[in-house]
Amino acid sequence: MQGDGTAALAAAHRYWSLLEDGLNLIAAAAIFFLMFVGVFQIIGRSVFDTAIYGYIDYMEQASALFAFLGIAYAQRVGAHIRMDLLLRGFSMRFLWSMELFCVLIALIVITVLVDSTFQNFLRAWQLGDSTIDIKLPVWPTKLLVPFVLSVLWVRLVLQSLDYARLIRHPFAKPIAVPIIETIEAQAQNEIEEALGREGKEKRS
Repeated sequence: MQGDGTAALAAAHRYWSLLEDGLNLIAAAAIFFLMFVGVFQIIGRSVFDTAIYGYIDYMEQASALFAFLGIAYAQRVGAHIRMDLLLRGFSMRFLWSMELFCVLIALIVITVLVDSTFQNFLRAWQLGDSTIDIKLPVWPTKLLVPFVLSVLWVRLVLQSLDYARLIRHPFAKPIAVPIIETIEAQAQNEIEEALGREGKEKRS
């Protein structure tokens, strides 16, 4: 039976994941939309000798959507690049301890970045900073950065709590952190995924 702390952590993880999933979907939609606009811009300039007014300014500001909105989701699922080859073979408690150490370092860095990026937003807001060509206000994009980093900050806190729990109970089921797979398990999953794709292609 789960204790109150574990149940609370699981609930917080579940509800916060909904926000992360939503932001990641917005990032994916932004990529699709920007690709569509880019194709329209190329066709317009090549065929109709016309272009979207302020295209570069819009692209520069919109690129922040897919550049930042998915970072908390990637942290949750462990999609960031990891260098854990040297940790293979150690005990689970040691592995969880190293994961906690890395997350705490990231938490300190993100805390500093949240403050500095918010100050950057405030300066843009107070000075009325804008893009060069069409004078598009840049404060919405600069406000987006500390917001997304704050979402990541909460994710790191949840992971810190879960790693601390896993250090006490090394073989408990992870809740708010990505599962560490062995090289053999990763290879097996890739083989099964490849075989699954081949089977679907043959049936089709």
